[in-house]
Amino acid sequence: MRIIVNNIFMMMKNLSTTAECLRDLVAFHAERINGYENMRNKFSPEETCLESLFTGFIRQSKMMKKELYDIGTSMGIKEEMLLPQQEGEYGLAWSVVKAVFSDRMPSYSLDKCKSGENALLIAYHSVEGTDGLNAEVRALVNKQKREVIAARDWIAHFERLLHKQAMKEPLAAVS
Repeated sequence: MRIIVNNIFMMMKNLSTTAECLRDLVAFHAERINGYENMRNKFSPEETCLESLFTGFIRQSKMMKKELYDIGTSMGIKEEMLLPQQEGEYGLAWSVVKAVFSDRMPSYSLDKCKSGENALLIAYHSVEGTDGLNAEVRALVNKQKREVIAARDWIAHFERLLHKQAMKEPLAAVS
């Protein structure tokens, strides 16, 4: 009897841990979506080529959020347990994502992208290493982490594109 009670306790603890990890990743993706939508609306003239990149990142996060919700609800986790809680309860990676995508942080859009994507990867590494996740959730987290890495690689491509544009502009003479 004691073994059964211990097994039930561990299953409940693992389900709670899983819900917390999924909720954290959903919150990160919600912030990523908001951040890219805000940055997309404030492009400088030379950054308009980033429209497709940001739109792709937004679409990616919406799909990933849905996958996280779906796997959580298929495990019996109530949808409200997957919704982000109050601000301030997340760790360092969350605060970095929040700061990166805030309007108060001055920098170029691609600098914000790199910092935000790196913070998101930190969150994925953290969740992936969490004890108590079932194999299906761990596999989804690993798949999504690889997709975020691939998305981050696109930033370098667009950096080269913007750099080439800047090089085409004539240099001004300074007297």
